[in-house]
Amino acid sequence: MDEQELSSGPRGALASALAAGRTLWSERRAVVLTGVSSLILRMAGLVAGFALGVVLARVLGPEEFGIYGLVTTVSLLAVTVAQLGTPQLAVRELAVRSARGDWAGVKAILYRFGAATMLAATVLGVAALAIAWFVVPPRHMVYVLQAALLTASMSITALAASELRGLGALMKGQVMDIFVRPGLTFLIVLAIVVAARPLSAEAALWIQTGVTLLAAIVSLAWLRGVLPPEARAVPASAELHWLRAALPLGAVDVLRQLDGAYGVILVGWLASAVELGVFRVAVACVVLASMPVTILHIILAPSVSRLNEFGEKAELQRLLTWTAAALIGVMIPITLAAWLIGRPLIAFVFGAPYAGAWLALFLLTCAQLVNGLFGMGPILLAMCGGERQLIRIYAIAVGAAIVAAIPMTVAWGSAGAAAATIISAVGIGWLSRRYGLRELGVEVTVLPLIRRLVR
Repeated sequence: MDEQELSSGPRGALASALAAGRTLWSERRAVVLTGVSSLILRMAGLVAGFALGVVLARVLGPEEFGIYGLVTTVSLLAVTVAQLGTPQLAVRELAVRSARGDWAGVKAILYRFGAATMLAATVLGVAALAIAWFVVPPRHMVYVLQAALLTASMSITALAASELRGLGALMKGQVMDIFVRPGLTFLIVLAIVVAARPLSAEAALWIQTGVTLLAAIVSLAWLRGVLPPEARAVPASAELHWLRAALPLGAVDVLRQLDGAYGVILVGWLASAVELGVFRVAVACVVLASMPVTILHIILAPSVSRLNEFGEKAELQRLLTWTAAALIGVMIPITLAAWLIGRPLIAFVFGAPYAGAWLALFLLTCAQLVNGLFGMGPILLAMCGGERQLIRIYAIAVGAAIVAAIPMTVAWGSAGAAAATIISAVGIGWLSRRYGLRELGVEVTVLPLIRRLVR
């Protein structure tokens, strides 16, 4: 038997199978490690953001902390508007075009998306400053300027992060926006506090602005570095029709961001500055409390898309049912803890002036429990081609919650604004469930599991 026959015989087949197995294991291990690293980064970023909130709440006091929270909340909402849905579209399009070697298309996306985002952020900032000139007291104009600068720098940082992920630089596409920005801000603020230097809301916002601008510069430098030499040599493609595809994605993001921001805006408008600071503490706490919901959605969203794409309805139903059960199992103890020990825990962590935030926190966790009851409802639509329906769902539910929140905030302050979030959670969850049943034939709640247990 010569060497060629040997290589094509059983030994050759075994060697090929082993090589294929090693390649598959290497690819899957890389995917798993990247996913775990992403979750660790996201959790670290959430913890850093929470720690920053704790330090600022204690140092600034309720009134100044309320101003800080209002500026950052409005900036985040403006960032979502300025991005026009480009981050999600950038991930999808850059991944496909770079794999095909379409570097002219890649450069077109980088240039057009960056220019559109910067133009939108500039227009929003100039409009905000022009309006504020007539309606805002002169001493508060600096906050409007800071919000405009934060909007521009955060928009570029977030877009560059998405583009890095689309080009395969997954860790660089997360570390700056998710972890470094809140983490470095926290360290600078902590150093100022330890050095016993004075700190105001204005100073804290300038620190946040400077760190975000640094993050934007580093992200853009990384983005240039990941492009291969051939990508830098080719001219950008002139053909790029992206706005129609991006706007629905952007509309969903704006409505989702508005769902988390309208409470802070209404409390700042209709209640006192102290009440705003107290409510901002409740919001900071619920972001940490809802981490299990966020993490499960991030982990399982690709699986939902894959199972639906390949028509594996039974497996998709099983995933949705057990996810809803897991979320309920996690959120019930968190909600009970907010009711039973929320007041002393908030007073211990943030200080006695914020103890009244416990009721708003309890109501906000109730809204998260409702989200858990409906499991992966909104994610199901986003992953399975229901983006336009999701826009209508968010518009109806968030609109109804805002209308209800106005008189509730006037009557009960931060507790009223927090209670309104339950309305939007019920609306989003129920309407998403209806879509899943009608269009996809799956149930997003635990009802299938309950029926099985009853039988």
